[in-house]
Amino acid sequence: MEEVVVKQGVLHLQLQQTFGKKWRKFWGVLYRESSCSMARLELVEGSAPERLRKGDSSKRLVKLSDCVYVAEASGDAACPKDTVPFLLETTDRRYLLATDTTEAADWVQKLCELAFPVCAG
Repeated sequence: MEEVVVKQGVLHLQLQQTFGKKWRKFWGVLYRESSCSMARLELVEGSAPERLRKGDSSKRLVKLSDCVYVAEASGDAACPKDTVPFLLETTDRRYLLATDTTEAADWVQKLCELAFPVCAG
């Protein structure tokens, strides 16, 4: 059975480093739960989808079943230009992400629909 991609595109992830915080660009792919896989967000370093299926060690996986909170972030997060920040919090980690201003609300909506299916409209 084929996995269903709900949304994909460029996402920026804020990373904590020794001397402060830095934004790094990732290609994000949001997958719906299926009979052979869980609902998840995969983040592959870089901004091109070509690197997706190459077993890249720079890939990060967020299991949406572990999500406890998803919402647009308020305040000044010093985001990359023309982006809007949003927060994705799991049981063990907080991810501060940012995406293009026109895409942010859609990312948040799709993440909420998959992470919290009982609340989906």
